Amino acid sequence: MNCVCHRCGGQKAGAFLPCPGCEHTPRPMDRAAAWLFSNNHLSQEELREAARRIRAGEQPDPSEKLLNMARDEIRKRALTQTTDQAMAASSLVGISALSLLLTPLAGFAFWWGYRSERPAAAAQILRVTWPIAIGFMILWGGVISTRLFG
Repeated sequence: MNCVCHRCGGQKAGAFLPCPGCEHTPRPMDRAAAWLFSNNHLSQEELREAARRIRAGEQPDPSEKLLNMARDEIRKRALTQTTDQAMAASSLVGISALSLLLTPLAGFAFWWGYRSERPAAAAQILRVTWPIAIGFMILWGGVISTRLFG
């Protein structure tokens, strides 16, 4: 058992999926309560007990503290599961080309945009952009020193 429907007590495959028994799909404001009745929060024995009590007519009424904890966990899991993914190789090649053709600042701009939501991708972008930036600094340093000291 993965989850229990917090409306009818039926078994569900996921907390946010429709219940096969009552066809209730948790709306965004009900998702914290639905998550509380999943194996992310309760053990198998607790899920069985929750299902029995809901089928017996008890209506779940979780405290605001529990709902806030569930919202925080949902948010954390959503960030780590969906957004913190590595950058595709083709995207890294594109960022490298952009940094070489225009300026390494383009790569640093991508890093800045990804740093909080996708730290893994941001680290990859830095590994590609820093060598290009160093190369540009050496190139421009040579050009400027040649013009100044001729």
